[in-house]
Amino acid sequence: MDIKSNHYDIIICGGGIAGLSACRHLLLKMPELAGRIAIIEPRSEKRNNLDEDYKVGESTVEVSAMFFAKELGLQDYLIENHPPKFSLQFHWPRDPSKTDTMDDYYSTWAVKNPDIQAFQLNRCKIERDLLKMVVAQGAVYYHGRVRNVDLTKGDEIKTLEVELLTEEEEFKDQKVIERIILTTDYIVDSSGRNFVVGSRTNNILKDPSHLFGLQNASTWVRVKNTDRRLFEFTNQNVTCSWSYDTNHFFGPGYWIWMIPLERSTRDYSIGVSYHRDKIAPSQLNSMDKFMSFLEKNQKILYNVIKSGEIVDFHRWPKLAHTSRTFFSQDNWCVLGDAAAIFDPFYSTGMVMIAMEVECMTEMLKYKLAKDKEGYQLRVNSYDKLIRAVTQVNNHLIKDHSNHLGNASVMSWRIYFESATYFSVLLPAYIGKYHLCPIFVEHFTSDHENNLNIRNEMLKVLDHVNENNINIGFMDNHRGSQLFGKWSPTSSWDHDNALSDCKYGHKRLNLPKCLSWNNFYQSLIILKLYYRAYGISALWNSSFFKTFSSTFYRFSKFYLVSLIHDFNMIGVPKNEFYQKMQDDFKSYKYNNEVIDWKY
Repeated sequence: MDIKSNHYDIIICGGGIAGLSACRHLLLKMPELAGRIAIIEPRSEKRNNLDEDYKVGESTVEVSAMFFAKELGLQDYLIENHPPKFSLQFHWPRDPSKTDTMDDYYSTWAVKNPDIQAFQLNRCKIERDLLKMVVAQGAVYYHGRVRNVDLTKGDEIKTLEVELLTEEEEFKDQKVIERIILTTDYIVDSSGRNFVVGSRTNNILKDPSHLFGLQNASTWVRVKNTDRRLFEFTNQNVTCSWSYDTNHFFGPGYWIWMIPLERSTRDYSIGVSYHRDKIAPSQLNSMDKFMSFLEKNQKILYNVIKSGEIVDFHRWPKLAHTSRTFFSQDNWCVLGDAAAIFDPFYSTGMVMIAMEVECMTEMLKYKLAKDKEGYQLRVNSYDKLIRAVTQVNNHLIKDHSNHLGNASVMSWRIYFESATYFSVLLPAYIGKYHLCPIFVEHFTSDHENNLNIRNEMLKVLDHVNENNINIGFMDNHRGSQLFGKWSPTSSWDHDNALSDCKYGHKRLNLPKCLSWNNFYQSLIILKLYYRAYGISALWNSSFFKTFSSTFYRFSKFYLVSLIHDFNMIGVPKNEFYQKMQDDFKSYKYNNEVIDWKY
């Protein structure tokens, strides 16, 4: 075969959502990379191959929605091409033998449109469109597959052997037409489960011992043109459309997602994520078995699928994995599914992509500027950060198998996990604190303590579950269930970041958000332990350990928040709007009509 040689500053292996997002972000932040960045993808530009188009979940949350809309500049595109997402909603059957309508469920219903608009993504469509965008920006696209890669140590040039493929209607009919050699200074592995880097470096960790014991699997379908009457709401008590939410349905050891993919035709992705100690993959390895499972356990979803046309069927008998290294000293990184995936329960995959990509771009700014010290600092810092964030997302699924089907236990779990996401991760992302090595050091140093607090709370929920105690039903969307009108999803913005437009780097008072998060976490702990153990909770050592830790951190962060406010005296909340106000000082109204001729 003809051998060619081309060198690029950066080569991205994989043109899925992670790789294309990384490519677009790099070119937006550093336009000078046009012509110096390449992306390699074996799938067709048409993205019409359903057999190879594996997707587990297609939903964004606030962090990932802001990443796509603001960081990637896709707000208009998303509004025009993808369904809005109004929230995450959760449903437990009142009686497992009767699940024909939504009246048969206990539900946490979203009460209003979200403060930050999220989107449901049709992944085939957005990946196809993103590919066109990055090529127009100046990325060099190779329709091919990486056959071999030389991951040299340190700053040595990396070499990739790439097979170029023909463009065919069917993916399986593609043929190798040429083999080329590419060289690069930096490799981004976003190849998903092809693991371009992971398979050559022993970087992938799949054993449950590295995953907090997680052993899960997934089976799913996509269906189009469903009967909207089967899942349509005209409830007068809310200001959002429940059918455009991501809806979760629960049972023992499993949960099922229902995600809209198109606005008008009622296309859905419907799939089950299950734990292998409760359900064996052989029980859900065919369409007939999957439909039989739905008919017996979640009849409403069975009826939705039967009303439409099934597009495809997929399954992953082993779902979860993570990585040893995310940003390597040897000038490579892993993104998206090539880095980690645990469970699409809270749509954390897109959140991890957002943080990984932004850290990668910030890091490569220093590398391309030949600031070796700044680059090495961020390699170490961001690798620690992403490892901690992925462990948190992994820990969100810990002990799910025994909790999912219990509406009382799981609603409490969703309640306090939502509080942490909205009051910690979301404001940290808005303020771009994740790009600050100093913040990363503080965050990662407290990481184990945070996991230990969660472990103690999971033990309480285990006790509740094993003793069949009803500790009530908590709705993470509604206020007045804990203290005052606070709720995890609606009252998280303690620093008024959204109304004051505090989008600049570290303008938002994150310590204030952390302080109040720990205050409400203390109240959650107090109420949870009391519901689980009664008055005896007051002399429970676990209670004192968790309550005192969160209340101490409430006091500590509150003091730090005052320092932050002092340091920000005279600093505009938003420079763009401050400039507008300054410019307006010279404004004078002229009441005369300007003459014109036609």
